[in-house]
Amino acid sequence: MRAKSGFRGTFRRRSKGAMAAEYVATLYLLFMFLFFPILNLSCVGLNAFFLWFACNAGASMAAKSPCFNRLIYVPASPPGTPYPGAYDTARARATQIKNMFPGVQWTVSPTNPRVEIIMEPIDPASGLPTFKKVGPSPLNAGDPAPDPDTYSMLVRVTIVGDCSPLIPVPWFDVPGLSKPMTMLVTSQAQFENPPGLRF
Repeated sequence: MRAKSGFRGTFRRRSKGAMAAEYVATLYLLFMFLFFPILNLSCVGLNAFFLWFACNAGASMAAKSPCFNRLIYVPASPPGTPYPGAYDTARARATQIKNMFPGVQWTVSPTNPRVEIIMEPIDPASGLPTFKKVGPSPLNAGDPAPDPDTYSMLVRVTIVGDCSPLIPVPWFDVPGLSKPMTMLVTSQAQFENPPGLRF
């Protein structure tokens, strides 16, 4: 009876050791194929929110500008306070937000971030088409008049940017899991000074 119990005890110890070794392998596989991909996707999702937030902040500030693309000086406080136009304000604010978060990047060009003037007719039965103008050029003489009784004037900001994962993996080529994911985000706001779209 003692020999049998000793044999059983040895067998139990061996089986526990084998199970512990299997647990290590299982945990390794879980970390490699489940935990890290979910962690990277979560980080990309968070950076995507920051990218949208930069775009939304740019559109919100641009909508409060006195003009579209001109530097205006207000003489109330000598020698005058400069107020940039919506085009420069949107791009500067979006870049300011981007610099706060290292996981968000984009290639700067005259059209990225893209700032547009959108004029949508208030009355759909009027037959007037929606007018769009891409900055930095403001409205010119040949464009529709920024009449608030006819059109709803909007400033739209569009950014094509990259959202980086937390841990880049060089031997995979999957955007969002092993390398940055390219996203396009758009935000728009009502322009508060419609005549300023001409300047």
